Amino acid sequence: MKQSLQTFLTLFILILITATNSAQKLEKKSEESTLKTDFTDRQEIIEIIENFYIGDHTGSIKHKKLSMHEKGAYRYVNKDGKYAESVFQLDSDSADPNYKEELLSIEIYDKLALARLRLDQFRTKLPEYKLMTLHKADGGWKITSITWGFGIIQ
Repeated sequence: MKQSLQTFLTLFILILITATNSAQKLEKKSEESTLKTDFTDRQEIIEIIENFYIGDHTGSIKHKKLSMHEKGAYRYVNKDGKYAESVFQLDSDSADPNYKEELLSIEIYDKLALARLRLDQFRTKLPEYKLMTLHKADGGWKITSITWGFGIIQ
């Protein structure tokens, strides 16, 4: 009786260890696939933002079209406190080399993303903050809206 109890306990412990290891491996695989998907989207979004800034700094129409949705728009409150918006001009070769951008964060919600950026304007001391809304449609990410604020100190 004592030996069969020992055998039972030994087998029970082995089964428990095996089940725990299998569960940990399954959980780890699930986490890895989630991280891989998230990282892929994050990389694509970073590339889209880089293309936007190449287009904005140099006037490259090619880079603007790679990054911005044709129906997207700038939306903001101007320095006079008035709301304004304008549709993206993808065929414009205008450029603005008067600032340096810094990507602060990216939040991804399935096919919607929000990127937060700080711009150091070379002509002013206060930074400007931009929020870019991106949507994943037709197989890729595009900037659909850019909103910013002037003189934000926090």
